[in-house]
Amino acid sequence: MTDCRQQLQAHASRLAGVSLGALVRKGGRRDAALQWQAGPVTLDARHQRLDGEAMDALFALAEAAGFDDARKALLSGDIVNPTEGRPALHAALRDASALKDRDLAARIEAARARTAAFARACQGADAPGGQPVTRIINIGIGGSDLGPRLVYGAMKAFRRPGVDLRFVSNLDPADLEDAIEGADPETTLVCVTSKSFTTSETLMNARAAKAWLAASLGEDGANARMAAATAAPGKAESFGIARERIFPFEEGVGGRYSFWSAAGLCLEIALGPEVFARILDGARQIDGHFATTPAERNLPLAKALIDVWNRAGRGRLARCVAAYSTRLELLPAYLQQLEMESLGKPVRLDGSPLPAHTGGQLVWGGKGSDIQHSFFQWLHQGVDEVPVDFIAVKALYAGGDERAKALGANLVAQTAALLDGHAGEGPLAAHKTLAGGRASSVITLERLDPEGLGALIAVHEHKVFCEGLLYGLNPFDQWGVELGKLLTTDLLSGNHSRFDGASLDLARAFRL
Repeated sequence: MTDCRQQLQAHASRLAGVSLGALVRKGGRRDAALQWQAGPVTLDARHQRLDGEAMDALFALAEAAGFDDARKALLSGDIVNPTEGRPALHAALRDASALKDRDLAARIEAARARTAAFARACQGADAPGGQPVTRIINIGIGGSDLGPRLVYGAMKAFRRPGVDLRFVSNLDPADLEDAIEGADPETTLVCVTSKSFTTSETLMNARAAKAWLAASLGEDGANARMAAATAAPGKAESFGIARERIFPFEEGVGGRYSFWSAAGLCLEIALGPEVFARILDGARQIDGHFATTPAERNLPLAKALIDVWNRAGRGRLARCVAAYSTRLELLPAYLQQLEMESLGKPVRLDGSPLPAHTGGQLVWGGKGSDIQHSFFQWLHQGVDEVPVDFIAVKALYAGGDERAKALGANLVAQTAALLDGHAGEGPLAAHKTLAGGRASSVITLERLDPEGLGALIAVHEHKVFCEGLLYGLNPFDQWGVELGKLLTTDLLSGNHSRFDGASLDLARAFRL
């Protein structure tokens, strides 16, 4: 397999001593080559330490990795997760027509129809318990929580009136206490979202939520107000959830890609199936772009190449995501899981070690302009350069509100400050100097509507797939999270054989 780091080192060394500001101001062909558009999403990478030669090398890497065949395999439902022998079906959840397996396509379409019908039923007398649902509690963790949380927060302007969606993921009892605060059990629906229906945190919280319902409604009443989204419907039924309120999804739907499936049931109820369908439409638009656009103009591929360039070519371990939109404040956390769980791997597909300084980046960030008053000091003057992705919503800045205008000005100012820095003067010159020459990109969404949000998320999903392809790793398994689960089970069952003295001291302090 290609070692992309070796392939990129010469270009990274060549550009290391070039003034980024001078490179940017060349304009011309470079400007056109470093801007991409896909539906309502644009990517402006002119402030990246890249030129035409480096981009040519990156696109050559994609061609050598078999980009054309790989994207066809993903979208047609071929096995692209070889360690688990599965396809990756998140794009098929938006449009199953490209799947070779027509029985699978039919199951996906039928599952979508069932969740939409249930979401509509929850609005009227056919709702569980016979009264319209006014409080939904989604119990899940990881992808069963982060995706729905992001979407619900981003789509506040599109929520159904009179319906409140709360989330429970943490084992701290306060998490459930906050979710049920002020809720009427008679009009509450608990959605238990778990692919395996074995995740200990989710099941513990589900049992606690069921006990809360049963205290007011009895066991039968509690069961009537619970639904499940899972790839293990038999386990959900054994838990006590009626078959008609169990909504299966396929094993080929990874948790961090799952809210497009029945795992988004809470969203479909809270936003309404029509709004949820629009989110799918936006993602489908990007799927079409990804499937048919040549490599040089393919936005998800370009974003992947830029991130590989910074990680493998330039040795930049981390990337900051700065979302200049309150409604997108959970985007950095969502991308953190999507990317770090997908790309945090030590080996290639053939089991050989991944070369040093390759693989996924550490992803972190927050909401602008708040973060300018916290960690941007470090971004500007810290000894490490961390490339920044600025996320902008164009319609927000064009609205005429002076605060929104100032927010947009802050975003542009930060990109300029990272690029050019500042030469300090006087006796404190060294302290006041900002080195500049620090890379950033701007990802702009036309407007934060359902289509735009779906498109933005799909761009990053396909971006992650391309990075996995370039590094030669599997972005769809997650073996690294399993050991901690096993050790937790050992502790709770009294098996201390695998723990050292310090860990046992801690366990005793926690009364384990």
